Amino acid sequence: MERLNFFGLFRQVTVMATATLLKKLLRSIPLGRKADPALRAAVAADDPAAFQNAFLAVLAKPMKRLRKQLRHTSLLASWSVDAVDLSGRERELAAALDDMSPHSTKQSRATVKIKGKKRKQAKVPSKYDEVITNWLVEVGIAPGPWETIAVAEILFREGAALSSENFTQALAVLADAALRESSGGLFDSPTATEENDTIRQIIQQGESPWICSLLLSPLGGVQTLAKSATESLRKVLLECTDAQGLVHGSLLTRLPEWLAPLTRCTIWADAFHEPLWSNDSAERLTLVTERAALLMLPSTHHQTDAAPNKLEPSLADILELLIPASGSTQEKRLMKLINGCRQPAGEVTRPKKLKKTKTDDDAGVVDLPPGQSATCDSSDNAEEQQKEANRKRIEKKPKPEVSWQSDSGCLAILRSSLDPDADALTLEWHSNSPQVMVAAAGVPVLSGTWSWSVQLDDEVLPSPTAWKCSCWFLDPETVFVELEAEDATSVKQVRQLLLAPCDRFAMMTDSVTSNDPERKVQLVTSVPLVDEAACTTDAVTRELTLSVGPRTVRTFPLWLEDDRIQHTLGSYREHDGQLELAGVGKGGVTLPLALDWHPKRIDQPADWTRLTVTESRRTAGTHEASGFRIRIGDHQVLVYRSLVAPTISRAVLGLHTWDESVYGRIPLKGGLLQPLVEVEYPE
Repeated sequence: MERLNFFGLFRQVTVMATATLLKKLLRSIPLGRKADPALRAAVAADDPAAFQNAFLAVLAKPMKRLRKQLRHTSLLASWSVDAVDLSGRERELAAALDDMSPHSTKQSRATVKIKGKKRKQAKVPSKYDEVITNWLVEVGIAPGPWETIAVAEILFREGAALSSENFTQALAVLADAALRESSGGLFDSPTATEENDTIRQIIQQGESPWICSLLLSPLGGVQTLAKSATESLRKVLLECTDAQGLVHGSLLTRLPEWLAPLTRCTIWADAFHEPLWSNDSAERLTLVTERAALLMLPSTHHQTDAAPNKLEPSLADILELLIPASGSTQEKRLMKLINGCRQPAGEVTRPKKLKKTKTDDDAGVVDLPPGQSATCDSSDNAEEQQKEANRKRIEKKPKPEVSWQSDSGCLAILRSSLDPDADALTLEWHSNSPQVMVAAAGVPVLSGTWSWSVQLDDEVLPSPTAWKCSCWFLDPETVFVELEAEDATSVKQVRQLLLAPCDRFAMMTDSVTSNDPERKVQLVTSVPLVDEAACTTDAVTRELTLSVGPRTVRTFPLWLEDDRIQHTLGSYREHDGQLELAGVGKGGVTLPLALDWHPKRIDQPADWTRLTVTESRRTAGTHEASGFRIRIGDHQVLVYRSLVAPTISRAVLGLHTWDESVYGRIPLKGGLLQPLVEVEYPE
């Protein structure tokens, strides 16, 4: 009944706007025991202007800190306009904010300058005041989660430019919704939770009460609200990420929208000097920020004048504010990456060569000129060694890892470096259809569902319902991840991704093994091209060249004959915006696809062939094992896949191995194979 009386009173104020009713509304604002005395005096005097001035005076320092951090950034609440389902009133508020000039915040603080005299700031009518006026007319029920954070941000950042009537009325609405009893309140937990409402729940149960607890802190009595908000936000952060800071794979495509409320809450907490994250959650937020930065890629187009009005949040805009607030020790490197990714992608640079570090055994070993013994100039050497010992050593910060994998999060990030033009691959498998993204030197080329279709003889098998990561390998020369279907019964299904960070080279391999070696296996997989991609067919070989902006990627189907004149079982083509791979085999089939975008090899001739695999003086069938070699200029790579465990070591191109998978570099001048990754059979 009290709730109905308040909004009945509020509707009378918005319609009649009489001084008497405005005073009654002012007195309806709840004041706790710790409320600022100046606010109590303003309420007792029935003076909305004095109340506004006293309220903003209490918040002066947090407002100054936030203004210094955000400068002329538009409302942060606009990040989440397209991330949640808005009510009709919220959509009208969002449209009004979208129509506003990006320079409105500057105009609201304009000053009138007269030569020779100093004047106070002249209060120019703010466009935000008009927005709040229109919003107050529509208010009849409790405000929704998004409009709560939007109006709260307007009151905090633009409160001085609002009329005292609008300021008081808007604050009264938020205070009544936030500080009333929890039964039937705005921030209660919903009865049902849907997956597509995850971000809305974060805003409703965590961000809205947290921001309201800070904005309404001059009124007092916000401790319970703040405690509930912090518990909800910490729970979300810890449950949606793993101990390494990787988000769950289901959130990968919506990462900016998921990070937006956490970033806003962190920024508000810093402005008010109020603790939000505990030790565990603070450390987790730092890790999440560092891992999220690994997904940054250069801008695919030049910035336009309309870019500031874009409501959808970009990962760069969010991380630019979150990285300094997260306390990361890698802040300088990460900010350099963010700034570099704001520029359009350029030409492909040659990757940095791997530097071999000296072993401990080499420490202290000094190379001497020919004919000079170690006893010569011993005094000089001793003096130099003494100076070196006295010199303070500068400890270099270790470079952060740029490739990560999470079993619980069903996500893997394969990246070559922290440079903007780094090669990057992502793979997530939380559902039955893995999602893959391949970016060559910072430019996405493939992105979407990595589909899969298997047929045994004339029987079409159902797609796997779940995948697991069966192998993860990481070293300076190779990043490798392998997935295996968990519920396969009649076949074994394996997918592999390999990135060679120093070679601008990658591999995508699919394989199927039938439990019955006599059955015919047909495997068809596909992966979508990005919208801007163009595909060109080579005139001589079965190579397909993909072009996206300044990037050119050469792709090679190693399971097919390289000469397109020769007959082959299977196919490789671009169809309906996707790369489609198909292969046929008896008892099993392996489809390795090589991708190369090294600038040195862009025009080099390429050839590839299937290799003979032998075991105990006989040739192994394709259902047992397959070997492939590709040569692009002077770059040669061996691919070996064993589909059935050997009884004795197998041989392929001079390599004797018991392993399940081998990827290796073939030396240009001969010699032993240089393995990139070797996957052993599980014991």
